[in-house]
Amino acid sequence: MKSISFYLVILFALTAVSCSKVTDSNPDTEFEGGDCDGENWLIPCQQVVDGGPDQDGIPSIDDPKFSTVSEITFLEDWELVMGVKVGDNIKAYPHVILYYHEIVNDEVDETPIALTFCPLTGSGIGWERTINGEITEFGVSGLIHKNNLIPYDRNTGSRWSQMLNKSVNGDLKGLDISTVNVVEMTWGAWKEAFPDSEVLNTNTGFNRNYDKYLYGEDYPVNNSRILFPIYQEDERLDRKTLVHGINIRSVSKVYPIALFNPQLQVINDVFEGEKILIVGSSEMKVSVSFFRTLADGTELEFQPVNEDLPVIAEDQEGNHWDIFGEAVSGPRKGEKLKHTGGYNAYWFAWADFFNFPQINSF
Repeated sequence: MKSISFYLVILFALTAVSCSKVTDSNPDTEFEGGDCDGENWLIPCQQVVDGGPDQDGIPSIDDPKFSTVSEITFLEDWELVMGVKVGDNIKAYPHVILYYHEIVNDEVDETPIALTFCPLTGSGIGWERTINGEITEFGVSGLIHKNNLIPYDRNTGSRWSQMLNKSVNGDLKGLDISTVNVVEMTWGAWKEAFPDSEVLNTNTGFNRNYDKYLYGEDYPVNNSRILFPIYQEDERLDRKTLVHGINIRSVSKVYPIALFNPQLQVINDVFEGEKILIVGSSEMKVSVSFFRTLADGTELEFQPVNEDLPVIAEDQEGNHWDIFGEAVSGPRKGEKLKHTGGYNAYWFAWADFFNFPQINSF
């Protein structure tokens, strides 16, 4: 296996040539070096490029180890974590570890899931690992599409687009993956909200320096550092603006996280005929989205609840809802809001994948 220093050399070399990015609006623009191999892709195969490391050269974590919140000493309060709740089990996965592994194959409350994170597009998404009745693991294929991670599943070898949540090559081509609701927020906010949760620790079985970010701490804010071609440039926002995006019936809308109030802010939105709840905080770097119409047809209106994490919102019936969309008090206690499937990513990636997304006007 190649050492991590090899991958850093490759990445720095890619950075040096990234000024040759494709920035026109034609998604079929060819990029020399596309890794098609004569295979049948659901996406334009000339846009599939070799990311540098071979398949599994960036190793997934397949036997994750966890510590309690109080035992974690390697995270600063400003650093980001991804969190999931399945049943009564709550776990957090720090970005600084995911930068080096991109995929964690885990089981939460006996549910097999994969936490996928692409450092280049800033996108963190949870997937169910049971496909067509069989449990699989996901690994890093080594291929990139529009700067985004292409995982592969180890049962069939099919390749998947992380941001499209779909298999784009192989036996399962065209199949949509079932997603798991993921909440992303600062470590400081997570500690306050979930002091009894489990946290992925650095005992990964790999020798990595988790004190340093693989692409440098400036990558999330340096708009000129894009390693692979952009095929559809949209300059309405800075490239590395972190947004929460939703996609309904092939129409997309994003909510720039930096534009939310420092405290929790609620948006009772209507998008593509659907009533949507958006809650975000620029200070906690968090944004979540749910449908506001319940199964019984009730349409809820929300207002923010601050300084009571993990509770984030109250509706007109007096129910209090937590950040995972569950009613924790009130007449609907125990009910859950349906997740929109929205997730966080950099603006340049949302604009490249989804045609001219709407931008929320705050």
